[in-house]
Parts: sequence; structure tokens; C-alpha cells
Amino acid sequence: MKKYWSIVSLMAAMAVSAAGATATPAGTVITNTATLNFSDFGGTEQPPVDSPPVKTTVTPVPSFVLTPNDGSADVTKPDYTKPGQTNNNGKPGDVVVFPYQITNTGNVPGESYTLGNLPDPTGVVKPGTNVLYYLTNPDTNNDGLVSPAELTAAGTPITTISGVNQDQTVKFYQVYTVPTTALNTEKYGADPTGTRNPNAAKDQGLVINLPIDANNSNTTTIARQDGGVIGPKNDPTAVGGTPVYTSPEGVPITPDQNGKDTQTANATTTTTTITFTNTIKNNGNRPDIFTVTTNPADFPAGSTTVLLNPDGTPFTQTPSVNPGGTTDILVKVTLLAGSTSADATKQPTVTLTVISGNDPTKTDTTKDIVNLPGAKFGDVDPKNPGTDPTPIPAVPATPASPDPKDPTAVNVDPKVCTNTTNAFLPMGVKNTGGAPDRFVISGSTVVKLTSGADQTVNVTYYTDTNANGMLDAGEVALPTVAGGQDTGPIAPGATLKLVAVIPVPCASAQGTYTINQKAVSPISGTIPDTNDTVKVGGNGTPPVVTKTVDKDKAQPGDLLTYTISGTNKANANIVKAILKDTVPANTNYVSFAATSTSTGKVLYSTNGTTWSANAPAAPQPDGSTIYTGVDTNNDGNITNADILKPGESISATFKVTVK
Repeated sequence: MKKYWSIVSLMAAMAVSAAGATATPAGTVITNTATLNFSDFGGTEQPPVDSPPVKTTVTPVPSFVLTPNDGSADVTKPDYTKPGQTNNNGKPGDVVVFPYQITNTGNVPGESYTLGNLPDPTGVVKPGTNVLYYLTNPDTNNDGLVSPAELTAAGTPITTISGVNQDQTVKFYQVYTVPTTALNTEKYGADPTGTRNPNAAKDQGLVINLPIDANNSNTTTIARQDGGVIGPKNDPTAVGGTPVYTSPEGVPITPDQNGKDTQTANATTTTTTITFTNTIKNNGNRPDIFTVTTNPADFPAGSTTVLLNPDGTPFTQTPSVNPGGTTDILVKVTLLAGSTSADATKQPTVTLTVISGNDPTKTDTTKDIVNLPGAKFGDVDPKNPGTDPTPIPAVPATPASPDPKDPTAVNVDPKVCTNTTNAFLPMGVKNTGGAPDRFVISGSTVVKLTSGADQTVNVTYYTDTNANGMLDAGEVALPTVAGGQDTGPIAPGATLKLVAVIPVPCASAQGTYTINQKAVSPISGTIPDTNDTVKVGGNGTPPVVTKTVDKDKAQPGDLLTYTISGTNKANANIVKAILKDTVPANTNYVSFAATSTSTGKVLYSTNGTTWSANAPAAPQPDGSTIYTGVDTNNDGNITNADILKPGESISATFKVTVK
């Protein structure tokens, strides 16, 4: 009895050790033989005795599992309310992919399974279309979607998974298409199912009814976003900050920098065409085709607007634009030359509306604006503050320090003027255009100095706070910029009153000088005022004559050389300027030669009335006088028509010998 229980205990122990191991394959024959080891009564070991062998054939127990499961407790029915996998950002037309695996958990090797699909039995989750299965992941870029190219590259879809051995897991991928008609928040799904196929080689002739594995549902929730946005070039969402760009016609176009969804071109009086570039963006999550409508307003008669593709061909609709993609559309505006703004409060504007082809209720607008020229710059009348600036009248500048002999002239008398003295012009600039404008104002005049040189005098512009046409304490100069001074923005219809300050050099020659002024705007162009003047009075300084001799001691026969110069030191022209000298007593005349810094021919005379281009030849009588002057009008005489300007001189070299 003890030996019998020994054998039974051993077999039980073997059974326990095998409980967690892989199931024995079906068809396996288990052969078992028992052996009795013993000794005789005297204690001598005897040969062992074997039992007849017994055989057991393992019957098939097929089993498999398809995962991941959904929340259904019934393996034969899906529960789409508790899907095992979800995609919460599906779009109409997407081909979505979900990974699965099937594992042979039975004891039958070489199993095969047919793949199928069960829809939501409640009908709440709509079925995805074109359900397919692949052994390799067709989503090669791992973006969660399968493109048409990826689907083609994936090859032939499968319907069966075969040759699956015990405990072997095979991965596979389910794909399906979301209908293009899918609406936002709708759910679409599929439920991959596995059904075991009969295994004739291993089923031992048994009929095995194995249920399908069908609790594996997945869902795709539609996040449909259709629509397009349109805005200035490279700024379809109109966040602002896009830099100025140039139209094909060379016109600068400025996208709004503050997200107002506009862009503006500043036309001049010679502008005839401006082509705006607008950018459309597909802000939906599926490809879309867009149409665009226009609504021009406040354009002068004779203007036209057309829509063009970027290549210049007529626009009808965009090509298909991928989600997040952009495309450009051109708006070509044609104006009549010389077009101006008739109303400062209205801006010629083309309103563009982009319409989604996927959902025509989704639209967006942007505006292309043309600022037509419109401005006035010139003199203002301080006595009539409401009048517009005008460049028509010739206005003399008002001197801060008038010449006592001429109150309209600037006083440059050295007793009161040491460097410069100011003169004032009441000026103004008005924006008559249709949008805010700013101007760079500049002015200058060229004055003749008493040295004979020309000097450019630049005008400085101050804000005329009290509009009295004079520079008063506390009035501030406009900021200096390239090309002049900046007015800053001027609202449509507004006028900025200014004081033009002309710093007249004290060394200016007497005379009247024209002041050339202009206001320049990229919108309104250049508006000149070129007939205002500033008058300079006389400074009361007489001409100066100098004379030197090369020897302070001489002997009879020595040559004496005199150097003589007469210079106009006044700040006004002098006329009939004649330099003369007399042959000194006790000398003999040798020669007389003159030059001048003035433009004209030097003439000579021995009586002051008859003139010759040739200097008097020796000899000349004792006490003779030699005259010289410059014939600036080329009439062969020295008269009041011959001018010696401030700073110009006549010089002569006069030679005699000592008797």
C-alpha cells in the first residue's frame, strides 16, 4: 500500500507543476508506464517491473482573444458607448486607422481566423465606410491618418489571419473612411470581429462551436472645421505686423499693423493701377475650395476692380487648399490718372468675402483700401484762421528785426546782427484726402553773401500754437526726419498751422530771395510753394580800397610795383565801380594791368569816359591817371549797368620807375 500511494503522489505533483505551462497541443499522444522497484524478503534488490503502457491523446481545445476590448461584458456583442479605442479629432473624408491584435490562447496550432465587422446595434454610432484590414501599419508617418498614397502602398487588404500557433500574437490594423458628409460632433465607428475557422488537421473530426470575439469597438468623433479666412498678404488671420510690400506697379502697400484686417495703398496723381495681394487660409481640417466676392465702394467714376490668380489669369475659384494651407488672390484696381478724394471721410475700398466650398455659411472678409491724394500746403492768413493753406500768393516773410529804411526787409546792420536774424512765414498743411496722412515739410533759399559765395539757408518749421504767424515762446519745432520735418499724422479734413522760420545770415547781400518749400506725402505726393520771398536790407558798409608798394627805399632807375585792390564789402551790389591811380611825381609810367573776381571783361581808360580792352602803353605824361573797371554787360563801356556784387573785387598791378 505504501508503494501505491507513492506513485499516486508523484503523479499529482507532476500535474501541479504543469498547471501553469502552455496547453498541450491537440493531437499530442501522452504515453505513460508505471514501474515497481522492489527487493526480496531477504533485502536483495530485484529487477524492476513495468506496467503495460497507457496512452492518452490530447483533444483540441481551441481558444483565442482579439484585443483591445471595449466595455462589453459579452464577447459576442460590441458596446459602442464604451469603445476600446477612440479618435476625437476626425474630419470628414479622413481614413482612420486603429491597431489590434489576435492571440491564439487555445491548444490548437496553425489556427486561422476570419476578420469581420459589426456595426453599433443601437445605431447611435454611425458606421465607417470601406472597412479594411492590413497586417502592416499603413500609417507610415504615424499621423493617425492614412493618405491615399499610404493606402495604395499598403498593398492588398486581408480578410483572414492564418497560421497562428499556440500563444502566438499577430498584430493587424483596421482602417475605415469617415464620410465626407459627416457633421461636427457626430460619431463614426467600427468593430473588428474574429471568427475561428475549422482546422481539419487538428480538430480530430470533432465539431467545435467557438463563438466570435466581437467586443472590440472603436469610435471616431468628428471635429469638423470648415471655413477659410482672408486677409492682407501673408496675414490671412489678420493678426497684424506684416511688413510693407510693393505691388507689381511699384506702389507700396501697407498691411494694417494692429489686426484690423485691412491693407492700404497710397495713390498719387499719376497712379493708374494698384494690385493688392490677399492671402486665403483654409482654417478647416479638410481640403476645401473657396470662392471670393468683391464689393467696391467710394471709388471715383471710371474706376474698375478685377480678381486675378497669382499668375495674372482671371480668378474664378481657388484650387483645393489643404488644411492650414494658403493661397493668394490678387485685386487689381484701375484708376483714372489724376483721381482725387472727393470726401475726406470716405476711402475707396474693395471688400473681399471668401466663401468655403465645404460649408458656404463659413465666410470671412478683408478690405483693400486706396488712399487717393488730397492735400493743401502753402501760406495761411493769420487774420482769417478758417481759410485753407494756399501756395498761390507771393508772400514776403516778416522780419523779426526790420530794416529801419525798409520795414519789409531784414536788418543785417552789423551793429544789431552778428550771426543770423529770423524772418517768419505763416504756413499750413491740410489733409483733404480720405485717410490719415502725414507729411515731410522742407524749405530753403539760396542767399548771396558779401564774400560773393552762395549759401543755402534751410527753413525750420514750428507748430503755430496760437496761429498768429510768428514764433512765440514755447512753440516747438517739428521732428527732424530724412528729407525735412515730420508733421505727424493729420486727420482727414484737419489743418496743421505752422510758422516757417528763415534764419537769414548777417553776411547776406542785400536783395530779395525766393523761398522754395514743399510738403511731401507718400499718399498725396509733393505739394510745392515756390513764390514766397525774404528781403534783405542794406548793411551800410562801404567798399574798401587797399594799396601796397614793393620797396620802401629806392634809387633812380629802380622799378616800383604798386598792388591795388578795391572790394565791395557792402551787402548790396555796387555799379560803375572804377579803380584808378595816378602816376606819382618823379616817376615814369611803365605798365598797368588789372584783374577782377567779377564776371566780365576788364577795360582801361586814361580819362574815365573812353574805354579800351588794352591797358595804356608807356610813356604816359607825368600826373596821368589810369582807370580800370569791369564791363559786366559787355557793351564796351563802364556804366551804371556794370555790377560789382558783394564780395567781388577789382585788383591792379601798377609799375613805374624812379626818375
